[in-house]
Amino acid sequence: MDHIKIVKRAFEITRFYRMLWIFGILLALTSAGGGSSANYRIPSGGGSNWTQPLPDPGDFDFPDDLDRIFPDISSQLISTMIALSIGLVCLILLLAVVSTIVRYVSETALIRLVDSHESSGEKVGFRQGWRMGWSRAALSIFLIDLLIGIITAVVFLLLFGFALAPLLVWLIDNTALRVVGTAASVGMGILVFFLAVVVGIIIALLIHFIRRACILEQLGVFEAIRRGVNLVRRRIVDVFIMGVILFAVGLVFVILMIPVFIMLAVAGVIIAGLPALLVGALIGIFMEGDTPWIVAAIIGVPILMLIIIVPTTFLSGLLQTFNSSTWTLTYRELVAMEGAIVGEE
Repeated sequence: MDHIKIVKRAFEITRFYRMLWIFGILLALTSAGGGSSANYRIPSGGGSNWTQPLPDPGDFDFPDDLDRIFPDISSQLISTMIALSIGLVCLILLLAVVSTIVRYVSETALIRLVDSHESSGEKVGFRQGWRMGWSRAALSIFLIDLLIGIITAVVFLLLFGFALAPLLVWLIDNTALRVVGTAASVGMGILVFFLAVVVGIIIALLIHFIRRACILEQLGVFEAIRRGVNLVRRRIVDVFIMGVILFAVGLVFVILMIPVFIMLAVAGVIIAGLPALLVGALIGIFMEGDTPWIVAAIIGVPILMLIIIVPTTFLSGLLQTFNSSTWTLTYRELVAMEGAIVGEE
């Protein structure tokens, strides 16, 4: 397989088929994971101690009895905080669902659009591309990722649990056994960690072909997994070389993004800082304390974030488009090679 030819072709498609950029940007926006945390603390005003007994759950009258549980906070404020918390949780869940849908529809669209363009040379618009992505295949690759993720997580949780098992000797009052158990646990933990890295790399390579088997050959979840694994197993050298090439491309991209990020940050501080300082100075004429600085931050921080996030997301979207195109062309090439071998036989 001519890897350089495939990479060049993927670069040409990424460069000239600009509608793909939209799905690449959507994929870049929705592929990154995030998390949130919240800390709760019961206030105690004026050094007072918690002396009020909790009411019996059966006798609890919401929200009147909140005054007895939280004597320093009004029941109306607590009710508002609870309502806002529930609303925030619902919003986060909604955004997670929407993000997941957009991610898998975009991925499916990218794969199908590149395959269609390579077969016929046709370029379509966003609406038709979205229809191509909004399909049963998008749900199938979500289920594939979910299945592989659950199995992998369960297996390695068990392995790490097994690696931690020797630490149970700390329940025994014996220094020698504790040292041996700790050494054994650390050693097994390191082995499991390196095994997790290797398995992660293998899955990262396999998943590209499993998804494309599902989308391009319209296979079910288990059939696609079997097809992708068999294809990679028979062409492991070609797949590994392409993986190394794309890893190198990604590494170069990260290195080049460092000065870009620095320049964007400097430009963002200048562009966002001027209006923020101006607004803060004007408010400072009429108000004292931290209020002018808070208002300045409210004005400046969103502008700064936009200046940094928009260009970096755009560039990440181009990389996503290039990577997806490369793997789709690689899949097509390997399938063609498989067909040629079968035809010769």
